[in-house]
Amino acid sequence: MANRKKALPENADGLFYVDRTCINCGVSRHYAPEIFGDTGEFAYVKRQPQAEGERLAAERALLSCPSASIGTREKIDLAGARASFPLPMAEGIYLNGFNHRSSFGAHSYFVRSENGNWLIDSPRYLPYLAERFEAMGGIRYIFLTHSDDVCDAEKYAGHFGAERIIHRLESGAQRDAERILEGSAVHRIDRAAIHFAPGHTAGHLVMLWDGRYLFSGDHFAFRPALGHFGAYRDVCWYSWEKQIESVRMLAAFTDVEWVFPGHGRWGRVEPGTFPEVVREAVGWMERQ
Repeated sequence: MANRKKALPENADGLFYVDRTCINCGVSRHYAPEIFGDTGEFAYVKRQPQAEGERLAAERALLSCPSASIGTREKIDLAGARASFPLPMAEGIYLNGFNHRSSFGAHSYFVRSENGNWLIDSPRYLPYLAERFEAMGGIRYIFLTHSDDVCDAEKYAGHFGAERIIHRLESGAQRDAERILEGSAVHRIDRAAIHFAPGHTAGHLVMLWDGRYLFSGDHFAFRPALGHFGAYRDVCWYSWEKQIESVRMLAAFTDVEWVFPGHGRWGRVEPGTFPEVVREAVGWMERQ
């Protein structure tokens, strides 16, 4: 729970504040970029919500903050914001919220399928979320992009009897995973094509759903400060050169319309433009 005594002096006066326990993961700015800013060390409230939609976005950020660093100076009812999760993002695709500190606040997603629903990486395990997933038809598969973002996947797998999918090179984080993928072959399960994309980590995977929705883990994301897509060299744990090669590979996904990352902000792509989006990102990455 956030502590008013630790509130940052940069916060705008008003209801919401951020305290010094913030880990500056970016989650608040992803949910409410008009409300939260970046000091370089912490997130902070750059201005208070003015419209109803801004207030709801700030409340979602509060609930999703992995370090519980966002607070309010008076008690508020968060029932509406809580009930909005999982948050619809595209056809059959939802943002789970309730990000986990163990993954440095990585986002996770829920995907509906007539063949059994998917969890993409993992949020905090909460009875509320488990009940919501149950109401939406349960979970058959849990796709884990890499070892950093597994969080509470084991708890969700146990609750739903779900099949966890992870690459062999990342499987130390889920040694009892039900399906461990090998090598660099493309694996097709349901409406998913799972591709080997090393770089951020040695066994990182990405998933292309219906050819239009790319779940990119910590491999590729929209970079709001830059105004374009790219990756994060300062948190590349394996090989920047291999990550550049793996990003270049994404240009073959010509029909991508959305990118849903673990870290970084989700981003919409104009139909038919994704190869050019990738080329721009690769050019920028090569200059880093």
